[in-house]
Amino acid sequence: MNVYIVRHGLTAELDAEVADDGYRYLSIHGRNHCRIVAQKLKDMKVKPDIIISSPLVRAVQTAEVFAAVLKYDDEIKTAIELIGGSSFTRFQQLLKRHSHYSNVGIFGHAPDVNNFTIGLIKDNPVKDLQFNFKNSSVCNISYEPSTEKGVFKWFLNSENMKLTEE
Repeated sequence: MNVYIVRHGLTAELDAEVADDGYRYLSIHGRNHCRIVAQKLKDMKVKPDIIISSPLVRAVQTAEVFAAVLKYDDEIKTAIELIGGSSFTRFQQLLKRHSHYSNVGIFGHAPDVNNFTIGLIKDNPVKDLQFNFKNSSVCNISYEPSTEKGVFKWFLNSENMKLTEE
């Protein structure tokens, strides 16, 4: 399966209007930047079969922007394993439950997106590659849930739109 791990877009700051981190939503700049990154994925012919997001507002909104640009018309699923602070084992279980899909979009939070990425490619020669998941960055990993083996394919740094390939 191709796993596309995406960190949510840039969010509004905590203030009197948004006093709880769980309710932070995408800023206008965050939405616009998500569209740019999603368009790059569309140009690369990325087409998810399923999109799974953290249930937190900023991740769901990021998934919605990507879904619109990528012409994904199905329901965006949410998973508590992606809220933040979940173990890598629980993340692997989430992937196993969806292993009948070929292309899985995962929308979550730092540092989990980093930890999940490193965990999936732990036996890979590029395991020491440093991932800097800025807001809206994307990593593609070819992962086989039955053997728990992953192969790094590419990383798109949303800050400079640089693509690092295997």
